[in-house]
Amino acid sequence: MNSKPIKILLIEDNREDAVIIREMLKETQNISFELNHVDRLKNGFESLFNDTFDVLLLDLNLPDSWGFDTFIRTYDQTPELPIVIMSGFDDEDIAVKAVREGAQDYLIKGQIDGRLLARSISYAIERKETEKELMKSHKDQRELIEWHEKELLETERKLQEEIEERENVENKLIDALKAVEIERSKLDTLINNLSVGILIVEASSGKPLIKNKKLEDIWIDCLEIEELAEYCYYNCSHPDGRPYELEDWPLTRSITSGEEVEEEKIIISKEDGTKSVVISSSVPIRDNNGQIVMGMSIFSDGD
Repeated sequence: MNSKPIKILLIEDNREDAVIIREMLKETQNISFELNHVDRLKNGFESLFNDTFDVLLLDLNLPDSWGFDTFIRTYDQTPELPIVIMSGFDDEDIAVKAVREGAQDYLIKGQIDGRLLARSISYAIERKETEKELMKSHKDQRELIEWHEKELLETERKLQEEIEERENVENKLIDALKAVEIERSKLDTLINNLSVGILIVEASSGKPLIKNKKLEDIWIDCLEIEELAEYCYYNCSHPDGRPYELEDWPLTRSITSGEEVEEEKIIISKEDGTKSVVISSSVPIRDNNGQIVMGMSIFSDGD
């Protein structure tokens, strides 16, 4: 026998039926019950407000409520409490409807005994607990789905922000590149219209980075020759006649030792036997740390 009795609220206006139900419950041997009886729906609501119960036995036809409306009002008042309908022959259809809408069972008065009543009460409580667990499970699932949906929306929002930020950076980069191209075009126009030759090379490799049209005009005889050093050795000399070694060139001295060379004369011997004079100045170009990264030479006709 359970140590704790099952608390029952019986809402039944017929005193004889209430007495019969009480006696039936006394017949059970394995389950103990504690029955509270009221004869009005209003009194039943007061009992539900002031006390807790395990199950509710409900007569549908009461002095202050009638038919299916009795169940609806009661179910709205206490949806978590298992309800067993106590039905007469003339309202069985309404009782079946009540079960469809949330009642746990219905019993027809005059066709039950203590064993059937006790079993119906026990099953009603078990089914309601199962229903609560299912509802909780469904609620947890809904909450989990809602959480995932929220996280998905948040992820989509952050991704959209990253995409917009990246597009913004890309647009700024495109604008910056366009601006650089414009400035580069301006620089090319400027240096190509200078009356002197300009040559800027990378210090580490000697690779030309910038050169202008005037430079090509001055060195037209040797710009396409692969062995430039050899050409310069045999065809370029100091004013005193000494041939130019590669390390003697003003630009080479600027990028290797940081020397600033001003207006050094270079004598060029042409293939037709004539000579021309080129004036060369060169300076090193340093980065913010003082390291030489480029070198620049300026060439002009010295004839």
